[in-house]
Amino acid sequence: MNSESDNHRLVAPATSAVPAAPTSKKEYNTRLLWPDMIKTPDNTWTFSCKEIIEKLGTNPQATAELKRNMEKCLIYFYTVKKILGLFDHTYTASCILFFRYWYVYGLPPYLPDCIHIAQAILVTACKTVENNRPVDAYIKATCDYFIKETTGLRVRQNMDKLKWDVRDRLISNEKRILCCFGFDLNLENPKELIEEMFSGFYRFNRDYNLPNEFKQIFPRILQEARNFLVQAVTQPVSLLCDGYSFVALALIYCGLQYKKSVDIKFQFPVNFFRDKFPVLVTAQRFGQFFNDYRVLEENFFDLKSNKREKLQISVQEIDELLNEEPSLDGEVSNPYDSNLIKSGEVRQELKDHIHKRIREIYERTVAETKKRMSPENVADLEQNKKLKN
Repeated sequence: MNSESDNHRLVAPATSAVPAAPTSKKEYNTRLLWPDMIKTPDNTWTFSCKEIIEKLGTNPQATAELKRNMEKCLIYFYTVKKILGLFDHTYTASCILFFRYWYVYGLPPYLPDCIHIAQAILVTACKTVENNRPVDAYIKATCDYFIKETTGLRVRQNMDKLKWDVRDRLISNEKRILCCFGFDLNLENPKELIEEMFSGFYRFNRDYNLPNEFKQIFPRILQEARNFLVQAVTQPVSLLCDGYSFVALALIYCGLQYKKSVDIKFQFPVNFFRDKFPVLVTAQRFGQFFNDYRVLEENFFDLKSNKREKLQISVQEIDELLNEEPSLDGEVSNPYDSNLIKSGEVRQELKDHIHKRIREIYERTVAETKKRMSPENVADLEQNKKLKN
C-alpha cells in the first residue's frame, strides 16, 4: 500500500514539453543608479531691461531706500567673501541668487531683514559652489557686519542675543530660500562657465589649432574677462542674459578694449564664438545687451566698477571684432553636450600637461615639507613653545 506522502509527491514536468528559455546574464549597470547627467529644475531667469527696471517701482523715496538696502547686501557678500576666503565663484553665485530673489519676491523694507536673507543666500551659494563653512563662521561674520552697520551701543551690549537671533534666522531662511527658488540651483554662473569653457581639457583638445598669434594674446583677454564678470555681476546683468551670453559679453567687451588700446586690427578667429558657445552670438544681439547694461547701471548702483561710457558700443564695432561666418540653417549647436566628451578620449598633449602639473605640485609639496622640517624651523618652533609656556 502506498503511503499518504506518496500520493502528494511532486512530479517534475517533463523537460521535453516546454523548451527552456535562454538565460541572460544580468550585469550591474552604474548608469541606472548614477546617470551621466542629473536633471535639475530649469526655470527662466532672464528678463527684458524694461521689466527689470520696472521692479524698482515708481516711488522715488521707496526706490532710493530699496537700492540702498540692495547695495548694503552686495557689500555684505564681498565683506564675508574676504573674511571667510571664499571663491570668486561663490561671490558671483551669491549676487545671481540675490537678484533672482529680489526680482521674484522683492525685499523687506528694513536693512536687518535684508541682511538675514542675504546671509541665507550666501550660505546656499557656498554649499552649491564650494566647500561649506562651519555655521559659526557665517554667524560671526554676519554679526560683525551688523555691528559695523549699526553703530548703536545696544547692539554691542547684546552680542550673545544677536548671535542666537542670527543663527535662528539663518536656519529658517535657508529652508525658505530653497523653496522659493523651487530647488533650482542651475545658476549658469558665468565665473564658473568661463573656467570650464577654457580649461586645460578644451585648450588641448579643442583650441590647439587656433592661430599662434591669438594664443599669445588670448590669456590676457581671458583674465580681463574674469575681472569683468566679477565686477559686472554687482549690477543685475545676470537677469538680462544667461550665463553663456554673459561670458560672451565679457570676452567681446575685453576684446574691444584690447583692440582700442593695443592692436586696432585685432579680431577673434573665424567662428570662435560659434565653435565654443551654445548661444547665438551676433553683433545686433550683443549691441542691445551693451545698451541695456548701460541703462541698468544708470538706474541701479553708482559703483567704482561701473563701465559708464565704455558701454556705448556700436553694432559696427562688434561686427568688426567678430569673425563669424553666416550660418546656413541658423541652428545653434551645444559643444558641451555630455555625449561629446563621455568617451574620455583626449590628446596626448593634455596627458602630458596633467603629468607636468602633478609633478610640479609634488615637487613643491616636498620642498615645503623639507623647509618646514629643517633644523632651523624645528628649533624656532620649540623656542616658541617654551616662550608660550
